Amino acid sequence: MNLASDVRLALRNLKKAPVFSAVAVLSLAFGIGANTAIFTLIDQVMLRLLPVKNPSELVLLDSKGNHYGNNRGANSFSYPMYKDFEAHNQVFSGILARVDTPVSMGFQGQTERVAGELVSGSYFNVLGVQAAIGRTIAPDDDTRVLGRPVVVLSYRYWQSRFAGDPSVLNKTMVLDGHNFTVVGVSGRGFDGIEPGSVTQLFMPITMKPWIMQNGTMAQGRKAWKRCDAE
Repeated sequence: MNLASDVRLALRNLKKAPVFSAVAVLSLAFGIGANTAIFTLIDQVMLRLLPVKNPSELVLLDSKGNHYGNNRGANSFSYPMYKDFEAHNQVFSGILARVDTPVSMGFQGQTERVAGELVSGSYFNVLGVQAAIGRTIAPDDDTRVLGRPVVVLSYRYWQSRFAGDPSVLNKTMVLDGHNFTVVGVSGRGFDGIEPGSVTQLFMPITMKPWIMQNGTMAQGRKAWKRCDAE
């Protein structure tokens, strides 16, 4: 028997049992669909490199031992500890800190819940992410607690919520009941560095007392946040 004969025989057998054939085809379709979905998820979360400068050189600082106080696990450090790392760093080209948090965003009478991220002034510089318009958060934005109520939109959020309107720059946005000035939009394709999640707004980490309900600036060393380095 050759391939053509095998195919004809298979088709005849399937034609004799249409119910079985339909189940077989559906099972095959579901199997292919499920495998495709799983691969797409793994590709998005694990395989693709982040759209930042030198993504393979990024490392996540870790800590061992027990954690006490308000903390987010082993990959977290207090803000004072982050400042110590930054001041005494002799290993990395730069260090950044970040903590994700949901935010209530109000703009021109409409309010919605969005995915926010409090970031250090070094965040965008270390990652090599430029602004699409305006500017990103800079070191001068986190030198003083509650000193710079500014916000940067992600490119994706700027497009979906504001239709890419550049006039949003310098407008006032109400975040958790406080006025913030929109100073820029992050580069296209950048949605933060947490695999599998999308950040819509970036704010200086020193605005934490306004954004997080338990958010004193935690000058002690028991309130923890993510710390990354390159």
